[in-house]
Amino acid sequence: MKSKYVMINGFAFSEESDMKILGNYAREGWILEDIVAGFFYKLKKDIPKDIEYSLDYQNEATEEYFSLFSAAGWTPVISLDNGIHIFMAQAGTKPIYSDRESEIDKYDRVKKQTSKGTVYSLITAIALTILLVISAIAIRPIFLIVLLLLIVDIFVFIFNFMPYLAYKSRVKQLNKNGKCDGGITSSKNLWKIDAFTGIVFMIIGIMDFVEKSYFATFFILLGIFYIISSLNKYKQKKKSL
Repeated sequence: MKSKYVMINGFAFSEESDMKILGNYAREGWILEDIVAGFFYKLKKDIPKDIEYSLDYQNEATEEYFSLFSAAGWTPVISLDNGIHIFMAQAGTKPIYSDRESEIDKYDRVKKQTSKGTVYSLITAIALTILLVISAIAIRPIFLIVLLLLIVDIFVFIFNFMPYLAYKSRVKQLNKNGKCDGGITSSKNLWKIDAFTGIVFMIIGIMDFVEKSYFATFFILLGIFYIISSLNKYKQKKKSL
């Protein structure tokens, strides 16, 4: 059976465009089968179908939860461990969330989850940064271990903070305009995320440089790359206003 893999653009930022892309593939005979490694949609070759996809967030998905969607014409396709569910239905089926209040509640739930992850990972990062400074001065043998833990935590922070900003923007748009534009959500926040990431990597690189670590140049260059990327995205955002 033939398979095709399509990159996930990010549910928080590109939910609408991703679901539209999947629908377009379905009309070409490529049907969503699975999600691989959290980064790719796996599509299988089948007969062309005029269907639509929709995404929902629910940590405690019960049989009753899926029954409600099925009764409304939406069939579950994929469920991920972190509470993300993708449904499909015939084109023209009434949307899962057809009013502003229920859609706000949808994004409010996942916004609260990502805000907790952001706070916890930020606190951990502060603690590890303090420990990193102490290890650089007095406990050098553990410096690299603490540095690696800090780098891992930074990625955990980013992968919580990025969606948090996006979901917060979605809720704000829905409250203000009654609808949500994923493109606006993305352009408003990506430059901030790149700027933050660049600054963090620059700090790590400078600390490594002081310690004469082999990783110093790599992190400094990575920081410069993200800062330049942030400036470019900020200019694009300004032009689009």
